[in-house]
Amino acid sequence: MTNTPTENEKKAQARVHYERGRRFWQQGERGKAISEYNEAVALDPESPAATALQMANDIMDFFDPNQLNP
Repeated sequence: MTNTPTENEKKAQARVHYERGRRFWQQGERGKAISEYNEAVALDPESPAATALQMANDIMDFFDPNQLNP
């Protein structure tokens, strides 16, 4: 007998990763947040983490440290 998680368990785990990612993002730990969002999306592609991951990637693509320190 294998211990494969059910769909509901995967969704619950994805929610935990998503919430953890949100906390990391709010604390300024962008890399950790993105990792958590990736974990959540791997478990549940329809998780709100998918949108958060897209927005985080858009923000990181826009970020230019050279513009912050003239």
